[in-house]
Amino acid sequence: MIPRTAAGSALRTLTRATTQTTKPSSRTYLQVQSLRQYSSSSNPPSPTGVFYKTFTRPVAKCLLTALFVYQVIYWGWSKLEVDEIKEERQAEITKLEAQVRALKLQRENEKEKEAEAAAAVALNTGTSPYSQKKKGWGWW
Repeated sequence: MIPRTAAGSALRTLTRATTQTTKPSSRTYLQVQSLRQYSSSSNPPSPTGVFYKTFTRPVAKCLLTALFVYQVIYWGWSKLEVDEIKEERQAEITKLEAQVRALKLQRENEKEKEAEAAAAVALNTGTSPYSQKKKGWGWW
């Protein structure tokens, strides 16, 4: 027990007098009322709510990490596919260019053979195949 002194009793009297004479404001009343509501016993939290409160962030982190990893792997895979397709097309283009060069050489060889054959015919007949007069309606 606290010993009563003259200063202590005067202080208690003063605080008692101020609390009795002043009217509590509505704000103080609401604060006291809300404190009383929270101080009363409440229902225990539901197990479902506790589960979600505990595991929502870790599950979200795992989900987002999995999505990120999937996107990176998918991007890498598609990049490799595109590179492979480009290589196949480049190989096909190179092959076709080689075929075009071979056909050009073949055509030039055929033209040379035709020119040689025409020259041989001209030597055998003594006239040029181009010097023969064309028969027809026009001057051409």
